[in-house]
Amino acid sequence: MDGRRGPASRSVTEPSLGAGADGWILGTWQLLRAEAPLELQAGTRMHFGADQRLEYTIPTPQGALQIALGWRLDGAVLRTQLDDGTNPVEADVGIDAADVMTIRFGGPRAWFVRAR
Repeated sequence: MDGRRGPASRSVTEPSLGAGADGWILGTWQLLRAEAPLELQAGTRMHFGADQRLEYTIPTPQGALQIALGWRLDGAVLRTQLDDGTNPVEADVGIDAADVMTIRFGGPRAWFVRAR
């Protein structure tokens, strides 16, 4: 990451690259906010499983839309794709001292906090 600041001007750092470095991302994260032009809905959640499964839950007027993906971290790059290998996406990811995760989708950023 380039050291830009997230909400409330907190510094974002790269996750450590040691053994088990992926562990910090495990669990459920809820969208805090997203920059335009990202079209992430309020209430969006992402659950990162230890089995390398990522489940997006996106609220809609008709109920929740769920999307299952595979995921992996390569240093500070989050790589996702659909089960059939299509739609690969790469995004820079980091976490700050306040446990806010920032995902940069090529330019626009989204911030997530651990769901309670």
